[in-house]
Amino acid sequence: MKFADIMDGLNIKKEAEELGVPIWQSPSFLFAMMGLFIIIAITIVFYISRFYDSPEILVASESAIVAVVLSVGNIIIKSVEQMARANKMKSEFVTIASHQLKTPLSEINWELELLLSKNNAGLTEKQLEIINTIGRSHQTMMRLVNDLLDVARIDQGKFVLNKEKINLVSLIDEVVQNHQIIAKASNVEINVEKSEMVPEIVGDKRRVGIVIDNLVSNAVKYIRNKGFVEIKIESDEKNISVYVKDNGIGIPEKEQSKIFQKFFRSNNAAKYQTGGTGLGLYISKNIIEQSGGELSFKSIEGVGTDFWFSLPINNNNT
Repeated sequence: MKFADIMDGLNIKKEAEELGVPIWQSPSFLFAMMGLFIIIAITIVFYISRFYDSPEILVASESAIVAVVLSVGNIIIKSVEQMARANKMKSEFVTIASHQLKTPLSEINWELELLLSKNNAGLTEKQLEIINTIGRSHQTMMRLVNDLLDVARIDQGKFVLNKEKINLVSLIDEVVQNHQIIAKASNVEINVEKSEMVPEIVGDKRRVGIVIDNLVSNAVKYIRNKGFVEIKIESDEKNISVYVKDNGIGIPEKEQSKIFQKFFRSNNAAKYQTGGTGLGLYISKNIIEQSGGELSFKSIEGVGTDFWFSLPINNNNT
């Protein structure tokens, strides 16, 4: 662990802001106070034992120390319980709200498909453009709702992955094809280096596809002017690894430790792309790790970013 990470973990004010509680209610502050009380109490007992030989006085002073420690400990426990209850209520609210949103969004999708498949003959070009815009907005909302549901499931320990055979080469080709229009419009070239001998793995095909989609989508949208995205697939006896490299804006070094946190977006990313929830990489990391693999990256601001993940060929962890 880096020294900067240790110091960041000791930042009580930052912890309180992230938890949404006053500084004096943050667990780190309460633990620090508890430690301070114990040190002071031990010092007092030490000096009392030097000047008083009476066992009654020593027992009374030690009892007072125990009472103080138990009181502070009780405050810490209640504080942590309160935050745990609030986090549970938040996760439950997100789950309920997301499920409720899915129904009207599904109805919108059905109506759009019906309109475009059976009633589009009399529509003007402008009307078709408006309908397509509504369709894109609908897809964005559906992705957001699905992301929120996945985050809630992860927080509640209910994130379940399916088991099926996955051909990563075909899955990557499908994802790349879906991004080609946006890539060309952004003057970005996507290159895939692959081998047809890559073995299949067992995992959740839809969610592994989400991981690849997140990495490729981020690579494309955070490239300024002309650029490239290189995707490479490698395998050995135990693992298959996928690499996604770009020459985009990169991630500032001081923010790299937070990149897999919920809702986090680096300052330069938020500057270039106002959209985004900061959930994609958090969800992706959980998908890969629960599939028995690893997801990591290296990045230089202004130069580019390399993301890669590996999955076991004989996957018994999904």
